[in-house]
Amino acid sequence: MVIKMKEEYSFRFRVQKVEGSGDEYNSLVVFVFARMFNNKKDLVQEGLFRVKFNSIGIYPVPHDVAKQITSKHIQRLLIVELKRYIKPQRKFLTPGIYKPVW
Repeated sequence: MVIKMKEEYSFRFRVQKVEGSGDEYNSLVVFVFARMFNNKKDLVQEGLFRVKFNSIGIYPVPHDVAKQITSKHIQRLLIVELKRYIKPQRKFLTPGIYKPVW
């Protein structure tokens, strides 16, 4: 019997820029720089991902995720974590460029 252990991942996110999208919902597009680490703290992936949000919801851009990450499991995990990251910040995000903190 083979027991397959699922790898654990941790994420670090940083907002780089926020732009207005100009649609009828007054959506904003957040450019988030993400770093993904495995359970050994090795850098697995890093990249820039767009997340669109408005009063209705938070929508990571699937094309950005699919273009940079091939594993479907990790794609889903990243999309969930991006939503979780943006949700508490969305009422404070305004268009502009944000300075890196780390």
